[in-house]
Amino acid sequence: MSDMSTRLASLVIDAIDPAHAAQFWYIMLGGTATPGRAGCHRLVAPDLGGCGLDLAFVPARWGKTGKNRIHLDLATESAHEYQVLTSLAADVGATEVNVGQGPGVPWTVFRDPEGNEFCILEPGDLYHHTGPLAALVVDAADPLRQATFWSAATGWPLVHAEENSAALRATDTTGPWIEFLRVPEERHGPNRVSLDLAATDDDADTSHLLDIGATRADGVLLDPEGNEFRLVPTRPVSSAGNGHVH
Repeated sequence: MSDMSTRLASLVIDAIDPAHAAQFWYIMLGGTATPGRAGCHRLVAPDLGGCGLDLAFVPARWGKTGKNRIHLDLATESAHEYQVLTSLAADVGATEVNVGQGPGVPWTVFRDPEGNEFCILEPGDLYHHTGPLAALVVDAADPLRQATFWSAATGWPLVHAEENSAALRATDTTGPWIEFLRVPEERHGPNRVSLDLAATDDDADTSHLLDIGATRADGVLLDPEGNEFRLVPTRPVSSAGNGHVH
């Protein structure tokens, strides 16, 4: 575990229509969809296995031009639930797509109404007790290096590592994974999906992140492979968020 005070706070998704995006993901994940400032919307305290992660939808600064380097995998607990969830996704605005996954894989790939990729997984032992979010999946040139950095940044322990993949999980038995998968394609342009870390001491936490491999660019921090993330203040616990930080 990390000795840092930063913790994973939000998954940030750029959207042409943040309100519509928040409503779509509210249907898929639950929680409370709330408007924020400057056109932002937030999905507060969805039932994501107790990990305390919110989803924030912010006005897009550019159009989507390629595959996202971070996407969501959604879990199902039975064949019936898999059928229901894939049908629901299509009914509320998602589009099934082929991104080169090949035939016979145990998941279906969709794009949400904003064009962001996500997968719905057939039931499997690895994703029991995750809640509806099975994993945040991150493309990586060096999965172990990325996982080591993000383990230190989030406090989530490294629980799996091999040549082409590495994974973190907040606990051994519940909640979603953060998975880093080796993908040979280089990163092109800013990400439309990124992470916010909650900080208790902005200067000290920033310094520590820089020491372990982060860099600065254009007002944001970059992880060792150039993925943008931000530090945000740790906010007081709210009863509306069932005790989660948001």
